[in-house]
Amino acid sequence: MSNIRDLYTKRVIDNRNVKMVDAIKELLSKADVHLLDVAVGYFYLSGLLLIKDEFIHFMTVQQGHFNILMGNETNYATQQLFADNGIKDDYFEQLSETINQDTMTVSDTDFLRQVSQWVSQGRIEVKVYTGEANYFHAKSYLFCQNAEGLDGYALVGSSNFSNNGLQGNTELNVMSRDTFPVLKDWFDFIWQSDEVETYDEKLIAAIKHKVPAIINDKPYQTVAETYHDYATLFSVPYADLDPALTWVQKLYPHQRSGVIEVSDKLNTFGTAVLSDGVGLGKTRTTAGIIRLGLDQGTIHRVLLIADSKLTTQWVEEMATVDVHTDCFKQMTRQRFTLLEKSELDKLAKQYDMIVIDEAHLGFKSRKAKAYVHLQYVFETSGEKIKGLLLTATPWNNSREDVLNLGSLFLSADRIPSDRKYRDIFQFGNTGKAIRELANDNEAFNQFWDDLFLQRTRKTYGGKAVEYAEREFPAIEIPYEPRKNQLFGENFERISGLNFAYMDPMRYVGDSRNQVGVDRLKMILLKRADSSWRAYHDSLTSIVNKLEKLSSQLDGIQHSTKQAPDLRTFLANAYKLDAYNEQKLGGLREAFYGQDPDDGLDDTESSDLLPSEERSNQQKRRYFNRISAQVQSVNEHTAKRAVARMSQNTAQDLTILKPLLRDLESAYANRDEKLEGVKQYLLKELSLGRKVIVVSSFKTTAEYYFTQLKRMPEFNKDKIGLITGGDAANFIGGQEVSRKEILDRFSPRSKNRVDLIDSPKEINLLIGTDTISAGQNLQDAQVIMNLDLPYNPMILEQRIGRIDRPRDVSKTKSIYVYTFPVYQTIDAELKMSERLDKKMEGVMEDTQFDNAVLPNAEYMNFLKQAKATKGNAVQKMLDDTVQKTVVKAGLSSEKHSEQYQIANRRMYDAKIEPIVRTKEPVIPKVSFASGAVHGVAVLQLTFNDVNQALLASKNIVVDLTNADNDSVTNGEQQLHDALNSGIDGTSQLDESTAKLSVSELDALFHQVLEREVAKYNQAMRQSEGAIGALKDRVAEQTAKAIEESVRNAANRTVIMNKIQEAGLTPKIVGKLTQNMRTIDRDSPLYEDIVEISHDVNLFWLNFSYYADQFDLENIELTGKRQLSRMDVRLADSSQSKYELLLANVRI
Repeated sequence: MSNIRDLYTKRVIDNRNVKMVDAIKELLSKADVHLLDVAVGYFYLSGLLLIKDEFIHFMTVQQGHFNILMGNETNYATQQLFADNGIKDDYFEQLSETINQDTMTVSDTDFLRQVSQWVSQGRIEVKVYTGEANYFHAKSYLFCQNAEGLDGYALVGSSNFSNNGLQGNTELNVMSRDTFPVLKDWFDFIWQSDEVETYDEKLIAAIKHKVPAIINDKPYQTVAETYHDYATLFSVPYADLDPALTWVQKLYPHQRSGVIEVSDKLNTFGTAVLSDGVGLGKTRTTAGIIRLGLDQGTIHRVLLIADSKLTTQWVEEMATVDVHTDCFKQMTRQRFTLLEKSELDKLAKQYDMIVIDEAHLGFKSRKAKAYVHLQYVFETSGEKIKGLLLTATPWNNSREDVLNLGSLFLSADRIPSDRKYRDIFQFGNTGKAIRELANDNEAFNQFWDDLFLQRTRKTYGGKAVEYAEREFPAIEIPYEPRKNQLFGENFERISGLNFAYMDPMRYVGDSRNQVGVDRLKMILLKRADSSWRAYHDSLTSIVNKLEKLSSQLDGIQHSTKQAPDLRTFLANAYKLDAYNEQKLGGLREAFYGQDPDDGLDDTESSDLLPSEERSNQQKRRYFNRISAQVQSVNEHTAKRAVARMSQNTAQDLTILKPLLRDLESAYANRDEKLEGVKQYLLKELSLGRKVIVVSSFKTTAEYYFTQLKRMPEFNKDKIGLITGGDAANFIGGQEVSRKEILDRFSPRSKNRVDLIDSPKEINLLIGTDTISAGQNLQDAQVIMNLDLPYNPMILEQRIGRIDRPRDVSKTKSIYVYTFPVYQTIDAELKMSERLDKKMEGVMEDTQFDNAVLPNAEYMNFLKQAKATKGNAVQKMLDDTVQKTVVKAGLSSEKHSEQYQIANRRMYDAKIEPIVRTKEPVIPKVSFASGAVHGVAVLQLTFNDVNQALLASKNIVVDLTNADNDSVTNGEQQLHDALNSGIDGTSQLDESTAKLSVSELDALFHQVLEREVAKYNQAMRQSEGAIGALKDRVAEQTAKAIEESVRNAANRTVIMNKIQEAGLTPKIVGKLTQNMRTIDRDSPLYEDIVEISHDVNLFWLNFSYYADQFDLENIELTGKRQLSRMDVRLADSSQSKYELLLANVRI
């Protein structure tokens, strides 16, 4: 076998080191080669047989074309005959005899039959040189890579197309690309001149002489024709980024394809959701999307809504693809949520694209204020602003999460008419429409396929992207007995706590839940798992709060009248006076137990308090409800509430103070976990691996940083600490910026060549999860988790900082350490199981972050941790990622690399001309042998009982597995069949072929009946959706108002109220129209309910309601109502199918 590498390095083909036959096979097999031009002194079919497999693949799969220009060098006698007499007929007779003799030596008659057919189709053309030159001595092989013939490979030298020339003789040929264009021009000039004559018929005659059966052969349609027709039906244009552009070279292959796919979605639908998994680089892909949009002129100015901690990261990623800061502006979600209407109006005019990073935070619920604000901006722009949302977890609780994200910037006018979900959105982009769409599988899958792109490391299947293997060391720390006892008692002690200072209104009435209390208990257990210092600081803070509360309650109990003092206490606790004065924000979230100075949850979250996420209507009602409860407190209620609060406070202090003393005593001299982390840190650093140590809690991160930099084994100037934004971040004892720490820790991934191997480079980074979002820190190989977050997706994000595409030959593994305390895990499990029912309610409330309490995957981890150690962590992560992709029912073949490959092949075949078989035995049907599945495409026509057309669709049918209707599978089966096609009746009897096709009718009728049933099921769902989309209360309320207007007795009062509001009577019709669009998800729904109970309220408070239900109200965005849906059922007896194409396996 030749050394093919030498073909590209030395470029000499001499049949010694590199054989000519192997060089031809190598170049002919290149997927982009579709034309082979050969000019040789003589050409024999026996030589073609040497490259049979590659040649068949070239002609069938690559749809190649072969031009042979041969000379008068066949033998000396031929030369003399031609030179002396100039009698071409004698020359051709001699040439034919030579070729006939060669053809008779070829025993592979099937191959000869194929060659004959290709010659008949004009795909192999043969010409002979008959010019004035003494003889034709050229030896060139041109492999064309594009239709224009401007690029390709040239083999030029001494080898003729014969057995000896290709592998027997010592020859001298060279490979060149530079000379290809001029050689191609030379070949084309001779080929098109009058110095050559066609030899096709004589070659066919030689083959027929060898294979007489060909004479009576009738042709079948070729598999290549069927494949071409299939490609015409299903392929879509694809685009490639110019790999010569510098910014494109900064993208991985999957990021390049992501740029193209998402850009196409944005241009088609006006919105897209990029849901690539952690580690695939959504930020860089998005930067590429913006760059492409700027280059194409489809966007000009971008608003980027992202966490403030990622400001620098976004600037750097944009700069990587040469997007200047003038082209985009960054704003945090918190800032955006608090914008006034006038500021939102400006945004609608200033930007033509909005990008939302981590869109699952604040935008998965239609009730969230940020969501409502964006809907308002979108509609105020005339639905012209494009929206790109980024999230690795579009699926959180239900399909509705997915639909809310995808519909945020969706205009019904941009949905193609053949999409089923268009019908649902015709009734308005409302929460009720979303719920109906979630129950319609077909419509939902269309929605997902159109608007989302989701790839993970496991589902993408892309090429040229490699990841290191993940290893999960679980280090069990041996603790001294009294610490083990402490861990074991944690559950009993903490589970009995009451935290009376949290949401004290629960002591006034029994109807309020204790989610905030339960949340704090879980946080305490998690902090105990993290570090003794974090646990200690939390307990200390709680004790201080309880002692302060005890003093306040003591004062109330010594009052003559306890009710007024308790009412004052409660009003201060919920900051009602501040809210009443400002009429915006400010309600204290005692329900959540969050205070700026709490010290209990120091994860550096910059999220808004839930009161800031609420709409003004929600806040008003919340204020009214709390105020009413406070004012309802009488003396009896006050005494009972204060007594219970005092008793609970005393009980808590009785538990917590001894616990604090025990904790301080146990850790006075030794911290075994710190020692264990130190041991494995030194091990990994000694191996030259950089390490990230991460905790959910700022206190823990600072504790480890402080302790480690004091130890002589560590160089403090090589240790960095990041716990927030640009403040309070350190390297050693020096405060430095967050960006500088990240650059110095991971200079290679940050393209800081000046820092690589410099004294400033550091090898150990300690921090909170603030470093887990969007950062590329793949200079590191090790991540040590001091605790595990309750939401495993946060752990996946941690790992994603170092688990990036890399050269696996240099870095085969990355290491994800955990340090489980199994007694604490037992306590967490007990607490989680006790709170299970309460947690279900919490997880359904989209105002709660599901990182607060354990989800199902974390619960499974708790149950398996002790038995399976590190494998439990890996399984938890695998289950979590799988849930985001599979459980949601979101699988789309178009999101897979396999589909992209198939579509590219189909489209390339579609744009190439195809040679059609003349008068095939069975039109539209080809035949193949081998292990492939047969494939057919049917056009189904759905008609009702009156034969009226309802709809039509094309469907792929796998003839072996009729349930597999994927385009990708059909393409693969047809592509695999290209090499095993049956081309004529000499290979397959005509009667057998016709019988095999007729037997398919029964299968096709089954497919039709199945699809009619599916169509009717969908129509019944849609019919139900129409009724469900209309809110009965809103409809009845609007009708009641309209009837009151028609009542003459009300006319004077109504006109007075309208005039008082400075409006005209026409406004009433607009208001009732808007009211009909409101459903239970709207903050205005409670107003609808109030009016439904007494329509007179509407007129008594007309100015207020006119403002509430006016189109200018931000809460009324996305509520248009449009046309009616056609939900007639199809009749299976009247519906039809037509066979568009088929390839039948024999």
